[in-house]
Amino acid sequence: MSAPEDPPYYILVSHDSPPSIPSAAPSTSLSHPTIEYHYADDSPHSLLPRYPGEQIIVLDYDPTKGPTPTIKSLSKDLAVTGLRIADAPGAGVTAEDPRNNKMYILEAMTLPEETRDEEDHQSPHTILARFRQRNAILRSALEYPGSLQNGQQPTETTLQDPTSAAS
Repeated sequence: MSAPEDPPYYILVSHDSPPSIPSAAPSTSLSHPTIEYHYADDSPHSLLPRYPGEQIIVLDYDPTKGPTPTIKSLSKDLAVTGLRIADAPGAGVTAEDPRNNKMYILEAMTLPEETRDEEDHQSPHTILARFRQRNAILRSALEYPGSLQNGQQPTETTLQDPTSAAS
C-alpha cells in the first residue's frame, strides 16, 4: 500500500471544447498528456511553447505546500477549470512497486476563437450568449484555486449552457 502523502501515479486531461453553436452542449474528451519533468532550479524558459498551438499545462506538486498541486495553463487559448482525483480503472492489477494508484484528472477548457467578419452583424441574443459563456469559463477558472486554498477537496465544475439563461 502506498503512503497517503504520495501523489496519484496517473494523469489524464479532461478537455472541454465550447460548442461552435451557442445552443449546443460542450464536448469533452480525455487524453494522456505528454509529461516532462521540470524542477525548481530549471530555467523557466524551458516551459514556453516550442511551436504555435502547443498547449502547456504546469502541474506544480510540492509536498511541503500540501497534498493538492497547483495547476496553471501557459497557453493563451486554454484555461484550467479544475482538478479531480479519481480511482484509475485497472490500476493495481499487476504486482509492481507500491504506488498511489489514483489519477489526477486535469480539467481544461479551450477558449472560443474570435472569428468575426466586419460584415457579420450579430443579434443581441448571440452577443449576450457569448458574454455569458465567457463569464462562465472565467468564473470556473477563478473558482478553482479558491476551493483548494480553503482546504476543501476539489470538486467537479459544471458549466451551464449560456443560451438557456438568455431565453
